[in-house]
Amino acid sequence: MVDMEIEQGTVLQVDWSRPGLQCLKVQVGNRLEKALNYPEIAGVAHPGDRIAVNTTAVKLGLGSGGFHYVYFNYSQGSKKLNPGGHIIKLRYTPFQIKVLTFEEIWVQEKPSQALDVFTGLQGTPVLIGELHSMLPPAILTLKKINPNRRIVYIMDDSAALPIRLSDNISRLQEEGFLSATITCGHAFGGDYETVNIYTALMAAKEKCQADIILIAPGPGVVGTGTRYGCSGILQGEHVNRVARWNGTPIVMPRISFSEKRLRHNGFSHHLLTALEEISTFKAFVPVPQLSKKKLKTLFLQLKATGIHKKHKIILTPAKRFIRKELKNAGFQFETMQRGFDADPDFFISIIAASIFTENILVKRDLPGK
Repeated sequence: MVDMEIEQGTVLQVDWSRPGLQCLKVQVGNRLEKALNYPEIAGVAHPGDRIAVNTTAVKLGLGSGGFHYVYFNYSQGSKKLNPGGHIIKLRYTPFQIKVLTFEEIWVQEKPSQALDVFTGLQGTPVLIGELHSMLPPAILTLKKINPNRRIVYIMDDSAALPIRLSDNISRLQEEGFLSATITCGHAFGGDYETVNIYTALMAAKEKCQADIILIAPGPGVVGTGTRYGCSGILQGEHVNRVARWNGTPIVMPRISFSEKRLRHNGFSHHLLTALEEISTFKAFVPVPQLSKKKLKTLFLQLKATGIHKKHKIILTPAKRFIRKELKNAGFQFETMQRGFDADPDFFISIIAASIFTENILVKRDLPGK
């Protein structure tokens, strides 16, 4: 059964805004609430506007969805289409939007070649993550090691669809840590739009000239407590896609010894399922140098699933000076509502995976390699 809750309200004030997103204080009945508005969909909201808001997430008490979302603005006039592009995302819903995709741009720029001459990723390292919270420590680590690397983020459509929702991506782009963003499938709002993950990888390599590509979902992943019913299972599919196109798949492992849920203690069961059952190609899986007790737990998990035979497990140090610099970088690192100090192993694992990625590039760039 598909269900949603819609209520009418009035905009009282705009608390803050950035390109593509407004945070509003709204009155809904006799309640004062927060609502997020995407101007590209519902137009720019102003105090006094009468609006309809989707209150489903707040009604359910969801963590990352704890805002209302503007469904319609009665005070806005007609909204006309801009020229260019004819691919529809959020197809056949009241929110369907028109985008100009990389595929369309590429055909215009190279009409004689179009998309048929792509020579693959040519070994480009692709970091693959299960959670959106992995991105800030990964990107900042890579940039601290080598500020000249061109890093491109591909957001798939397994979690939040608007990239504008991400505070971290907005800031990382503003401060020059990201060279470009690509939203694929029904995700939207990136510097480039693509129809699927394959053309997203192509855009990252050919159009954005990426040295390093990251693939991860947006905020708000889905988990059901079951083996297969989770967003993270796509990690295994992404490994296959990268490997098929001659890239170097590197999995950012989800590791935690602060998790109270046993299925996420050590390696998350989502990661183990993706690597054991879903991926058919080999990936690098960097594992940080933790205590002997923790490493024993991790390697027992790998042995029990046979992942150590299927994938390349690399023990990698997460350098202390990088950990210290990241903690002082001014970013709010948080995963599952736990910060750096509350769940250090999670963040150390991402740092280690990023260090390993840079090591691959350094070796590839050496004379004679």
